[in-house]
Amino acid sequence: MSVKVFLGIGTNLNRDNSIRFALLRLKELLGAVDISSVYESRAVREAEPDYYNMVIKAQCSLSFEELYEHIQTIEMEAGVEMMFYNGTNFGSKPRLDIDILTYGDTVATRPCKVPRHDIQDYPFVLCPLTEIEPEFMHPLLKIKVSEIWEEMHPRLPEKMHVKKVDFDFNKEFENWDN
Repeated sequence: MSVKVFLGIGTNLNRDNSIRFALLRLKELLGAVDISSVYESRAVREAEPDYYNMVIKAQCSLSFEELYEHIQTIEMEAGVEMMFYNGTNFGSKPRLDIDILTYGDTVATRPCKVPRHDIQDYPFVLCPLTEIEPEFMHPLLKIKVSEIWEEMHPRLPEKMHVKKVDFDFNKEFENWDN
């Protein structure tokens, strides 16, 4: 049996390559996936560099726990790198963040919380999710994500705006330098 899942992908280190790595590994794990555009957004912590974010949709035959474990492995394989930005040393940071936004209609807190609050809280998740499936009904709120976006978008302060990136999905992942 398979279940529809939505995953959020975010990175602010080696952004293009990190997105390509995530897509490569998630396609290996899940098979065919639908992908949103890539969006750029400011970091929640203002001193950090901007993020790239996107959402994928897939049919998943793994259990919720198995999917979570595989995602943890992919994040770990992506590795870490030193983040220096605008003269600030942030230390060693993970290159990649992949979140399970939804796992079917599952409502759970372990091994991670789903549905993820990021859907209704962050434009960098809600915008690409709305792009990929505007009629998707939030499992808890029972509202279409497009309706949440229509309510959120006009009220966003400038610093929370997201911008679609002209991303080359045809370019292949290049092995990490470290």
